[in-house]
Amino acid sequence: MRFRRGLPKPFSTSTNRKPVIAIFLTFALISAGTVALSVGSTKHSEHRTSVIEIAARQRTLAERFVEEVLLAREGVRADPGYTAQAMTNSATALIGGGVAPAVNGDDDETALPPAESGSLRAQFELDDRLVDDLIATGQAVAARRPTARLAETGGEHVAGLEPLQRLRVLAALTSSVAFRAAREIGRTDEAATGDLITMQVLLGIGGLVITVLLAGMLLATTRRQSAHFRSLALSSSDLVIVLGADGCRYVSRNVAAMTGLTAQELYGDGVMQFVREEDRAVLERVRTTAEPAEFTFQLRNGAGEWRHLEARATDLRNDRSLRGVVLHARDTTDRMALERTLQEQLQRDGFATKLSEALEMADDEREVFEVVEHAMSNISERTPMELLLSDSSRAHLARVASAPGTPAPGCPVKSPFSCVAVRRGTAVVFDSSEALNACPHLRDRPSGSCSAVCVPVSFMGRALGVLHTTGPDRNALTEEPVARLTALAGQAGARIGTVRAFEKTQLQASTDGLTGLINRRTAEQRLRELVRAGDMFALVLADLDHFKALNDTHGHEAGDRALRLFSQSAAAALRERDILARWGGEEFVIALPELDRFQAVAVLERVRHDLAVAHPGETPRFTASFGVTDSLEGDSVERLLAIADAGLYAAKHAGRDRVTIGDPEAIAKTSGSSRARLESEEETANGGSAGARASMYDAVAHEEEPRPSGVEIR
Repeated sequence: MRFRRGLPKPFSTSTNRKPVIAIFLTFALISAGTVALSVGSTKHSEHRTSVIEIAARQRTLAERFVEEVLLAREGVRADPGYTAQAMTNSATALIGGGVAPAVNGDDDETALPPAESGSLRAQFELDDRLVDDLIATGQAVAARRPTARLAETGGEHVAGLEPLQRLRVLAALTSSVAFRAAREIGRTDEAATGDLITMQVLLGIGGLVITVLLAGMLLATTRRQSAHFRSLALSSSDLVIVLGADGCRYVSRNVAAMTGLTAQELYGDGVMQFVREEDRAVLERVRTTAEPAEFTFQLRNGAGEWRHLEARATDLRNDRSLRGVVLHARDTTDRMALERTLQEQLQRDGFATKLSEALEMADDEREVFEVVEHAMSNISERTPMELLLSDSSRAHLARVASAPGTPAPGCPVKSPFSCVAVRRGTAVVFDSSEALNACPHLRDRPSGSCSAVCVPVSFMGRALGVLHTTGPDRNALTEEPVARLTALAGQAGARIGTVRAFEKTQLQASTDGLTGLINRRTAEQRLRELVRAGDMFALVLADLDHFKALNDTHGHEAGDRALRLFSQSAAAALRERDILARWGGEEFVIALPELDRFQAVAVLERVRHDLAVAHPGETPRFTASFGVTDSLEGDSVERLLAIADAGLYAAKHAGRDRVTIGDPEAIAKTSGSSRARLESEEETANGGSAGARASMYDAVAHEEEPRPSGVEIR
């Protein structure tokens, strides 16, 4: 049997089973072999005994035959034939096997095996021939016949002897041959017995050697396994403590290393000195009852730190080799710290996610500030907090939000870059305002010394302000609230910057940069809304007279001042709900809700009058012409613009500086050489022409929605 060498498997039940099974098999095989040899030898000996018995009986039968022959010769009643037949049958059975007959004085028949060896068979065959010669001689002697001519089949050479002497010699030869055969069988049995003893001795020695080898292998395997388990136990990070009736009975090396004491110093009540006082009762209950099976306790290490341990109790009080409760403990301090960190991170992530969702729903700064105040309450209900943002000049800070239910901290910082947190670009925690490195703005406050946390608020690298909070002196906010404040400052800054950028973009997208009026795109949208709603309104097209000549003569700056002057004068004369838009170049569109074209004329006359008296000295004097219609004249923006344009053309043609109601019938008559000359004179400063205006109106009227332009912030 071959066993592979290698590291034993710690929890394999077959590690020691194989040698044990091999030992038992060896003993079983040796025992079976010994028994088999003994049984075989016994059976063989039993047959040989029968052969020896029958062979020895041939001598007796030969002597009896001689006596019976002599008695029969003398006339005494005898039966030598019966004895002769018994000798013959016995000789035949000794040679070839069979049943030897019973004789007088031995009534049992005996079964014999064939002769095994050639020499023994030759002996029995010789005995058989001598028996035949003896019987023939006996029969001749009994009948008083001569024996000289009788055959000598056994090579006995007795021809010259007297009959009686010959009979006696043949009987002696027969007895001698039978004796030699029996003696040979005895020698053979003795040799077989010696071989059997030798074989049994060899089997015993071989079995003993194999058993010793297997036992040695078993011991080696057991030692290796014990060493393996010992190495595992000693190198394990588990802390093992055995508590018995007299206290601690055993501690592993890890316990000794953790406490900084030797194992002997921890025995008895020594280890209890390092257990937290609140946990000693639990360990005492475990020592006496082995309950609870699982529990936690704290153990102080050599550095004075409390380590959290998770323990499992195994009740081995009935184990005679131990007599105690075994505690397997594992240090979970680092795992618990990691779990706390992950839990705090999850809480921060949850707070940040909810904050992000809330800020996404804020459409203006006021709503952003409300979200910030609500978030402040979630971070801490008793800590004063405030959000300070800079104005448009970025030179001053102003409070825009503060934690509800608590007084504002009242940070005296005047500008963003006077704040150390803004300059550093990161959150700053001050444990005490009296510390050497504390912010100077925290000192000398009426409320006394304090702690503080300042977090910069920025958008795309640009400082917007600071999130400021104060607290009790030398009791600043912990890491978790500071992390939430940082998240609040970052997301609030991003949303405030986005809202401001969106508002600025929206303003730029909907207004004219020169006059501040709504632009053509916005005006188009509002005009469509009025038409769709079916509301009554008057529509006006206004155009500055001789604007190209004004630009050519006095320069474009004078033209820009004229455009702004008209915008301001018209806006002052109109109502808040009226629409005034720069249409392009020197052209303007005015929509007057709830007024018809006749009512609109009075309003436009007032605009024209206010423009005449509003000229400052640095702006050359100019006038404006107006074409007007109302929504009763058409059902589309296209037609209304065309009618108003016809009125504007009529005002220009009549001498300018006037208000003219557009005639729907005159739309087709506004073409021709006179219209062409007028359009040529009214070319705008940006290269547009009155002729191009009609196609522009047509495109606008057919546009369902304005095409996007510029940057949109969603």
